[in-house]
Amino acid sequence: MEYELPIGRLDDVFSGPRAVSADERNALYALIIESMRERFGEHLQHLVLYGSTARGEARPYSDIDLWGVIDDEVYGAKFQKPVEWVYGPGKALVYLLSRSAAEALAREVDESWPISRGKFVYSHVVWASPGNENLLARLREVATHPDPDMVERAMARIVSGTLYELIGKLRNRSAPHAMIAGTFAMHLALVTGLAARYPYATFGTVLEEAARLPAPDGAKELYALVIKGDLSDLALVNEVVERAWAGLASWQAGATFTAALQLRVLPSFEPAEEFA
Repeated sequence: MEYELPIGRLDDVFSGPRAVSADERNALYALIIESMRERFGEHLQHLVLYGSTARGEARPYSDIDLWGVIDDEVYGAKFQKPVEWVYGPGKALVYLLSRSAAEALAREVDESWPISRGKFVYSHVVWASPGNENLLARLREVATHPDPDMVERAMARIVSGTLYELIGKLRNRSAPHAMIAGTFAMHLALVTGLAARYPYATFGTVLEEAARLPAPDGAKELYALVIKGDLSDLALVNEVVERAWAGLASWQAGATFTAALQLRVLPSFEPAEEFA
């Protein structure tokens, strides 16, 4: 039996997304599972549902998100490919990885770690081949216990690479203050998420979740201001962002973070892991 996946038309991109019922969404992800099993056969190891559907929070316009693991021999040990398409009324994503690539992704720590690692945490297995039933649990254990040095370096890159630049733009008045406030808040939430080793459940709730974590002085006021959405008062926005920046300067994130940040004030043109 062939399990053909639904495909969309060009018109569907701008006419959607359209409302999809829970039954329709469940039927589609079940069809994706069967299609993947049919396509890859014994080479398919694991299929995992994540996102709002996995959390039981899907709404009429929510996407369908899965990731799957296949044997290294199919496309190579480094293979990873997000397959994303508008299937008609909505959008689906299947992030396909080799076993080695999945293990490497679980170990990886970059600036987006607090958002991107949710796929390992807020997810559940929908199919597993014999002997691979515990693969998600093993990957989750690795993903939620990142290498401390890698975490501190990622934090330092956000501070010196993004937040520092945003403060410069704020003081130069060279970008809309509302945009600076929102971008600064999101990146500060990445810093605090990394510090707490806390993966956020979804992009839409990052600031609400970050407000419950230990944070620099002024951070929670900034989060609240951005969540409220009233960013028309230029003086207030400047004051709140500057307070959060000053709070970050005195924030006790640990000696390793300080050492990692020290590397960001030393010019070096030699290849080094810290600047990768």
